[in-house]
Amino acid sequence: MQRSPLLLLAFLLYSLNTIQAQTKIVGECTLNFSITNALNNDTIGTKAVFVKGDQCKTILQTAHLNQSLYFNIQQTTATITKDIGSSHFLQVINYPPQNQPNLISMKETMPDSTMKILGYNCKNVELKWSDGIVYQVWYTTEIAATVNTYELAFKEISGLVLAYIIIPVSGNSIQYKANKIDLSPISLSQFNINTTLYQSID
Repeated sequence: MQRSPLLLLAFLLYSLNTIQAQTKIVGECTLNFSITNALNNDTIGTKAVFVKGDQCKTILQTAHLNQSLYFNIQQTTATITKDIGSSHFLQVINYPPQNQPNLISMKETMPDSTMKILGYNCKNVELKWSDGIVYQVWYTTEIAATVNTYELAFKEISGLVLAYIIIPVSGNSIQYKANKIDLSPISLSQFNINTTLYQSID
């Protein structure tokens, strides 16, 4: 017995809506990442990501640097603060920056397998860029944040990235892996910058 084309179309639309409905969009979340050398697993530092509505703040901490990036996806500029020893700098940049590398290819590397990170099933995708850098990304489609571009490379990822390895053309690959996720509300003060503490640079 042949199925009616209308019945088949209705089934496909229902299936698509069901898949989309499974992704929970959150307007506020905090992610903490450990940063390690992917070759020998030596600790490099930490990265924290705060998302509240259209706003995002990232904090990168290493032994010698504390750098924060503040941006709003509705605006065309972002603010970077850097603490290096006793020196404190602030810079306003175009965001996203001009002359960004182009995405050459994006493909699932293991389409039939998943890895659990913080209780979420994660898929693996490989992103290749025009400057030669490769990202190995693990993301979940069970949850997504209102801002997913805490790394600009994640713009085309349809879910929340919980781990990634940045593979440069030369040098060591760096691994970021989430070790904590918090969906509690975030205070607006988290996005305030006391500009009097910083030296403004171009």
